[in-house]
Amino acid sequence: MTGAAPAAPGSLAGGVLVVGTGLIGTSIALALSRAGVPTWLDDPDAAAVALAAARGAGRRWDGRAVAHAVVAAPPSATVDVLLALQGADAAASYSDVASVKSQLVTEAEQRGVRLATWCPAHPVAGRERGGAGAAQADLFLDRSWVLCPLPGTDEAAVAATQAVAEVCGARPVRLDAARHDAVLASLSHVPQLVASALAVAADALGPAELELAGGGFRDGTRVAASDAALWQEIIAGNRGPVAAALDRVLTELTRVRDALGTAAPQDAPVGEVVGDLVSRGSVVRRGLPDKPGAGRSLGRLVVVVDDRPGALAGVFDAAARRGVNVEDVRVEHAVGGRRGQAELLVPASGVDDLGAGLTDAGYTWWPVDAG
Repeated sequence: MTGAAPAAPGSLAGGVLVVGTGLIGTSIALALSRAGVPTWLDDPDAAAVALAAARGAGRRWDGRAVAHAVVAAPPSATVDVLLALQGADAAASYSDVASVKSQLVTEAEQRGVRLATWCPAHPVAGRERGGAGAAQADLFLDRSWVLCPLPGTDEAAVAATQAVAEVCGARPVRLDAARHDAVLASLSHVPQLVASALAVAADALGPAELELAGGGFRDGTRVAASDAALWQEIIAGNRGPVAAALDRVLTELTRVRDALGTAAPQDAPVGEVVGDLVSRGSVVRRGLPDKPGAGRSLGRLVVVVDDRPGALAGVFDAAARRGVNVEDVRVEHAVGGRRGQAELLVPASGVDDLGAGLTDAGYTWWPVDAG
């Protein structure tokens, strides 16, 4: 069933120009277009624009002035694009998506960007795959979208940037540029380096040995498949906070390494050191929300799923029959086996009801204690 597209928010009624049709830019454009916001696309790569347009992200920009422009270019090109757009009076206001803010703000100030019409921003979402082909309209759903307005940023620019975030389903969060960089160093930049290091540390293993990789290695190295050139820019642009956060990680790992390498076993309480690290890490990890923006109590259960057509579909069918919404799912295959385990995230009130439905359908399951 089709119907009229929803009206664009007032601050975006004049349309949005998205400059940069990679993963982030195209995902923003897809979300805006689906919400009925007139959306235009621009990128030096004509093929990328054509692909984004073919996927329904918008139309190729014809030079018209718009209400707001989102610069989704690499960090090193963001100020150049801002200056070019402002020089052409392309939009009433501007924002960006760069994951490093302090260096960007300094460069913008030095090079004469009109700061009043620009709201620095960063949607905290992504994938290990890049390009318009990997874009998703729901990439930002329930994710944080950090706004870092400057002291002189007009409220109209802030409002337009916030409207873009909300149309994309994100949760706007305000931080100053320096705090943003410190937080993202710990939650994004250093995890990328650690994931890459973990992957590299396993490079001596053969294909058959890599098949032994379980969830810990697979989850821990997922982002190791990310774009190297982009991460070079990000890490170089956030040197101080990344170095400080990396020092904290290295301090913890060095304690374990030193304990392992002590000559006298009685002087090397390895168990205590490891136990302390894992315990403290567990406290922090358990403090993370099960699902960003869920805003309600969620529960987990694990279901044994045979490796056969329709087995996983049967799990979702059982949930649908019981009226239980599956908020998230993660499937882990058993090494060399013919079955796996699906971990489901559901409203806490629905765990027992879904479990009963799974039992009726012949599945083995058990709840997961998140406490």
